[in-house]
Amino acid sequence: MPPPAATVNRAALLLLSLILLFTALPAAAQTEVHRCVGKDGSPVFTDQPCSNLGARSIAPPAASSTAAPEGTAPSTGLLCAQDMATLRVAVAEAFNRRDANRIGGLTLWNGYGSDGAVDNIRTLDALVKQTLLSLEGDEASGIEAVTRVPGGGGASRHVHFSVTRESGCLWLRPPA
Repeated sequence: MPPPAATVNRAALLLLSLILLFTALPAAAQTEVHRCVGKDGSPVFTDQPCSNLGARSIAPPAASSTAAPEGTAPSTGLLCAQDMATLRVAVAEAFNRRDANRIGGLTLWNGYGSDGAVDNIRTLDALVKQTLLSLEGDEASGIEAVTRVPGGGGASRHVHFSVTRESGCLWLRPPA
């Protein structure tokens, strides 16, 4: 004889309750991750508010229906250079760390397909392995990176990055 309908309904309800309980447990265990910039300019990811660490938040602002005040840039939640001094320091640090990805993060890739971007990152990877001798230029003329060619007997290489301003940030354009 089949079990009574009430027993089947109770078993189904108990099973559904257990499934819901177990799917909710991982969500309850997660904490918010705060994205910050430390005093030295390096990114910090923490479970504490940025102000507790003496850092500033780089989280994107909450969505709002009001426009940003005149003269302010919308936040993209990314680190960017707002002036030439900051951009030069970031480029120099990328060379110092031999970090082509950091240079790629300072680059505005609009208009490049994925193949073009990959080719440029490979070129940047070879470039940052060279010793940086100087960074010259300004926002209007761009940045000229002068590097020492490995095994070149002191020969130098000049690579030009155009600089463009977009969304309140200065960005490199890939070298030609």
